[in-house]
Amino acid sequence: MKDNKNRSRIPGPLQRAVRAVLNQLALGRNVRVGQNFRAGYGSRINSLHGLELGSNVSVGPGSVIEVDGNIGDFVLIARNVQIVGRQDHDISSVGTPIVKGTWVGDRDARMEDRVSIGRDVWIGAGVVVLGGVTIGEGSVIGAGSVVAKDIPPYSIAVGSPALRISGRFNNEADCRKHSEGLDGLSHLGG
Repeated sequence: MKDNKNRSRIPGPLQRAVRAVLNQLALGRNVRVGQNFRAGYGSRINSLHGLELGSNVSVGPGSVIEVDGNIGDFVLIARNVQIVGRQDHDISSVGTPIVKGTWVGDRDARMEDRVSIGRDVWIGAGVVVLGGVTIGEGSVIGAGSVVAKDIPPYSIAVGSPALRISGRFNNEADCRKHSEGLDGLSHLGG
């Protein structure tokens, strides 16, 4: 039986060094990460005005995160996920080409630039999350979905645009119990 404690393909003696290099290559400016952060090969994480990632966050290979906001503890982001701004370029100026319009980095931060992802969220492969949305704690976003609106806590959401198709747990009591369990994991760096 395979040991699930070590899922990495990186050989044991090299894991710490390789992981540190991958994390350093992935992280751009204005990004803070908690303990036990893991960046997959080729992932990029950058923010113009500030992004905070909690502890025990894993970002899959080839994923790009280029927004302001926060990502909670125990978040699992699969490969090739895009978390990007929705209003990065001004498209409303008559007579001004988009490429010449105001860019998000040339203006003050706005609430619609931010993304908020709660604790213990799983974002499936190839998902696109647009600026200005909140994905509630404990949610699961199905592969290939486009998240353009808020997703309530403990939801399973799929599609383009992503819509809630069911709850993660059977009842509100189980959701509360799960949240309390997450609270109790603070000793794990998150």
